[in-house]
Amino acid sequence: MPVSAAKQAYSEKLNALIDKYEKIIFVCVDNVRSQQLHDIRADLRGKAELLMGKNTLQKRIIANKADESEAAAKMAAALVDGNIMVGNRGLLFTNEDPAAIQEILEKHRIQAPAKVGAISPLDVEVPAGNTGMEPTMTSFFQALGIQTKIAKGTVEITVAKKVLSPGQKVDSSTAALLQKMKISPFWYKAEIEVIYDRGVLFTAEDLKMTDDVIEEAFLEGVSNVTALSLGAGVPTEASFPHLVLDAFKDLLAISLETEYTFEEFNGAQLKEDIKSGKAAAAAPAAGAAAAAPAAAAAAAPAEESEEEDDFGMGGLF
Repeated sequence: MPVSAAKQAYSEKLNALIDKYEKIIFVCVDNVRSQQLHDIRADLRGKAELLMGKNTLQKRIIANKADESEAAAKMAAALVDGNIMVGNRGLLFTNEDPAAIQEILEKHRIQAPAKVGAISPLDVEVPAGNTGMEPTMTSFFQALGIQTKIAKGTVEITVAKKVLSPGQKVDSSTAALLQKMKISPFWYKAEIEVIYDRGVLFTAEDLKMTDDVIEEAFLEGVSNVTALSLGAGVPTEASFPHLVLDAFKDLLAISLETEYTFEEFNGAQLKEDIKSGKAAAAAPAAGAAAAAPAAAAAAAPAEESEEEDDFGMGGLF
């Protein structure tokens, strides 16, 4: 069966995009307007290319490309056999960070009214307050189970009422009510659903794992290890600086109570400073001196010794 010129041109374009870009982002374009897509394409120019088309044709083209190389075969297995190319999804080709692409798509989010037959993606509530409508509209509100009263010649909603839940279809009465109250509850945009990056599939949830999130989780883990080590009395690389600092504080206290001094700290001098009212100025200097051995201990590699099992607060003295 001969292939039409249009399908041949589409196949050449799709193959060229696959060869040019490393990432394919599948975006759901349900309820997205044509002008909205036009604006998205304009904003993505030079960063990504959006290609729309029939899923069956796209699958056939990618499946045929599987024979070209191992990478193409892997892509076909993930996208075609993995049932990724379904629904009203567009193919967005890019070499950029998907998080940057997501920011661009978010810029083109538009507000829309609740149309009859649309599926609500969120809870929609009619707020309490004066509607400005005439008293003849009370029966309309009563049909929807909304409590009202007449105030100053207009209908006033006395109790807020949820009229839509996620996944619920908008009926004609709800659509008419929201329209009369000039409520446009829905927001539509091209939603990132799946990302294919050189043989690996990611979801939109994975985009939330930024470097800051990973760093925060790592530091929290280090903090937990440090606390566990200190509580169990088992020195580790994470807890060792704290042990050295605690030991220095003990030495500091001993030096203040006795005539004993050491190179990093002059207890006699601090006593004189306290007597002369210079304790406030001396405290930062003492803190800096305390930080020095702790930093040095953190930088130096821990040396194993036969007495490691007995290491603790008292082992430093």
